[in-house]
Amino acid sequence: MGEKTNLLEPPGIVHSEVTVNDVRLHYVQGGGDTIAPLVLLHGFPQSWLMWRLILPALMSRHFVVAADLRGYGDSEKPPGKVGHDQATKASDIHALVQDLGLERVVLIGHDRGARVARRYALDYPDGLAGVALLDILPAEYVYDELTAAEVARRYWHWVFHVVPGMPERLISGREDGYLEGFFGRTPGLLERLRADGAYSEYHRAFLQPGAVAAALNDYRATYEIDVPRYRAERAAGLRITVPTLLMWGARGNLTGQPVSDIWRTVANDIRGAVEIADCGHYLPEEQPEVVADHLLHFANECFEATQA
Repeated sequence: MGEKTNLLEPPGIVHSEVTVNDVRLHYVQGGGDTIAPLVLLHGFPQSWLMWRLILPALMSRHFVVAADLRGYGDSEKPPGKVGHDQATKASDIHALVQDLGLERVVLIGHDRGARVARRYALDYPDGLAGVALLDILPAEYVYDELTAAEVARRYWHWVFHVVPGMPERLISGREDGYLEGFFGRTPGLLERLRADGAYSEYHRAFLQPGAVAAALNDYRATYEIDVPRYRAERAAGLRITVPTLLMWGARGNLTGQPVSDIWRTVANDIRGAVEIADCGHYLPEEQPEVVADHLLHFANECFEATQA
């Protein structure tokens, strides 16, 4: 698709598309050679653009790909619940990585993207130098271990989104207010997103045909397909084996949770567990310099280990 000139985007970004698993994915790429590539996966209700503030730092040392997951951003939005599970989305990203000719990558995900990254680490470990999971707990832990009070405070949408039909009717025509509610969780963030134009882009993408349904079906597939699979895999002893970095905001969804202990029940090699001070859920947009520093350190450690 070529290079765009947009003050909202870092210089050197090139927009591209690829069709994988019969779905068109939009992604951006930039940086140096492909020896030590990073692949970035966004969260809800966002797109690749959530990484814009840390892309310059990452691109100064790495080849970087930031993809819009199926159902989000400018990627295709398949109708229905089929194909919105995390295994299918991980397969999409794996196919993208192969199409680009990348070998071992460090995969970095936030929120929904981190859930796809977790699935990728289980399904395609040989293609990973490491995986960074930003501001998530295991999905099965959210549904099985958190109290109703904890869910009501931070994960209410995990229940609301899986109700058949009703969320579509309630969100339709009120998309702006719905998005404002999520970004408004961190004081001042919505105003910053409006000021630099990011909110307008998130809003534009959320208004595309099929976008709301796709986002809801993402959560429904997690509840109906992914969580039962993770429960079975826990029972069978299947674990993440690649080096893993955990990061979360001190004022985000994981506040007060024993994050490291929870993840050690499903991951063998946690290289870092970092709580970011003065930060809510949207780490790369709230504390970009701190997040970039931790990601670069982790990536350097991972790639040095693969070359040893």
